[in-house]
Amino acid sequence: MTIKIKFTVEPSEDHDDVLTIQDAFEQAIDFFDLLTDEADKNVVWKLQMASTNSPFTCEGEPVDVRTWAGAHATVAERVSVVERNLARIASGMDFDETFPKEKVETARKLVRRNTNGIGKTIAQFREEEIPLEITQEVAVNYFERVLRPTDSLHSYLFSGTSRQEHGSVEGRIAEIGTDYDAPAICVVESKSGRKIWCRVDLQTAGRMGSDIRAGDAWDHRRVRVRGVLNYDAHGKTTRLVEGTVAFVPEKDFDIDKLSAPGFTEGYSV
Repeated sequence: MTIKIKFTVEPSEDHDDVLTIQDAFEQAIDFFDLLTDEADKNVVWKLQMASTNSPFTCEGEPVDVRTWAGAHATVAERVSVVERNLARIASGMDFDETFPKEKVETARKLVRRNTNGIGKTIAQFREEEIPLEITQEVAVNYFERVLRPTDSLHSYLFSGTSRQEHGSVEGRIAEIGTDYDAPAICVVESKSGRKIWCRVDLQTAGRMGSDIRAGDAWDHRRVRVRGVLNYDAHGKTTRLVEGTVAFVPEKDFDIDKLSAPGFTEGYSV
């Protein structure tokens, strides 16, 4: 399947239908950034077409820089995720669990421009389908009615948080339960010995439902949880959110393999 995506930016009536170069270009850059997976350095979005007339329109196609051939299959899943989540925004919902966490702020910047300066953002993912549109009304609704209540709840729950950063916690499972109604596991951190509640995302909870059982807590299985670490004012980790869980395999050692009778050349240990 060939993927060519047309992206259009229309000016806002509140700005006398004037579209600035900065708004138009930054909107296009952020949109194609959402479609780019930084983990795959070989795939880029080739500029197929750009119209300087108003409204500003451009078209991109994924290519592999090693051969400059189309990389449509490589980006198909990411394109599907972005399309589905922008459709969610247009329908008055937030991003789902499949949307890349590192791209959320970029996506919100794109939507926010529609509240000031840009009247409409249009993405044509397939030529035969109706384009997906983010209007000023949609953007204002997202920040006022969708995002603000979530931010308010987060501020209430994490009022003691001084900073956040992506990282991981490694240790043994102590408890399995919930943290403020979110699925979570309590991990005894290997280095500090402190108990840290790790909230796991819904996708991880669903995938691991058959793997995480009460027995895992009693067996104190070793895990590594990656997500957003919350620190208090003293720099201690208070909890982890949006976590993904991986079990760390235990290593069995045969003491006989460590034995070396001739190491001391006859002297006792």
